[in-house]
Amino acid sequence: MYRGIFIDEDGIRHGCLIEDECKFEESRAEYNDYIIIPTFFNAHTHLADSIAKEAPFKPLRELVSPPNGYKFKVLKEYDINSLRKCVKVEVEVARRYGTVYFLDFRETDLEVVKGIKGVIPLARPKSVEEAETIDSFGFGMSSIRDHDLEFLEKLRKIAKRRKMIFAIHAGEIDCEDVDNALDLEPDLIVHMNFCPEKLKDVIDLEIPVVSCIRSNAFFGLLNPKSYEILKEYDLWLLGTDNAMISSASILDELHFASLVVKDDLKLFKASIRGNRVFGFSNGFIVFNRDYNFKNSKDVIATIVRRANYIDIEKVVYPYNFNRAIK
Repeated sequence: MYRGIFIDEDGIRHGCLIEDECKFEESRAEYNDYIIIPTFFNAHTHLADSIAKEAPFKPLRELVSPPNGYKFKVLKEYDINSLRKCVKVEVEVARRYGTVYFLDFRETDLEVVKGIKGVIPLARPKSVEEAETIDSFGFGMSSIRDHDLEFLEKLRKIAKRRKMIFAIHAGEIDCEDVDNALDLEPDLIVHMNFCPEKLKDVIDLEIPVVSCIRSNAFFGLLNPKSYEILKEYDLWLLGTDNAMISSASILDELHFASLVVKDDLKLFKASIRGNRVFGFSNGFIVFNRDYNFKNSKDVIATIVRRANYIDIEKVVYPYNFNRAIK
């Protein structure tokens, strides 16, 4: 049992973490032994890309655009088992840093992530027939530039009928793909960093938006103006994007994001909000006070800016989990 302060979107409370039941019980007594927070939710990954780390510095479309981008050429060189092993390692590293759910935009066979705890696959079907039978949490599509609009419209209808989520990339490099993306009424939009003028429309429609700030920096697409708008949005989420350029650890993402978005509390909320938005039970991260939290004047700022593996006493998972990588 760990006693301490618990911090989530609703604020700070005192109490005890009951590991076996994966729940926090609030107490009238003021405990300060540990700092406890919900586990992080990574709302946008491409985990199989880790087979290609570390990727060369190239323009966005040259590196990641289907079907001839750098990463797709590399992915074709490996079989499913090789890709799966890389995904397991990438997930294991991020788990140790407190990220236990990964909304993964699949671009290759779903078998690459099937059965890996915490990985929530969004498929990218190549046909209507495939979309009708595929077993995934939903569909995760790249920019509308990469697809036939009529096909995307059919996928959207299938997703609604099958009660799956429909996610799409938009606004990463400009606004040209945003209006058509909004017409599809997606359940999730990735990026919107280079189209701040359309963010009001997205917010009015109450569509969650995922920012991947390290990825934006890698491609020279940082846009603090968009983040300033998004940080006030209660459906703003964080992701890490391509695993060939950034780790899948949201804690790593927070450290970098804190230098760009100078609002520790808003970043912290965005890092855990996916649990609520997508309806998954969170686990808990227990931080000790022996290292980076010693003399901390603001524990949320310390989590966002500098907390590390040495500070993590325990990660309590919301699912049965065997850490061994096979």
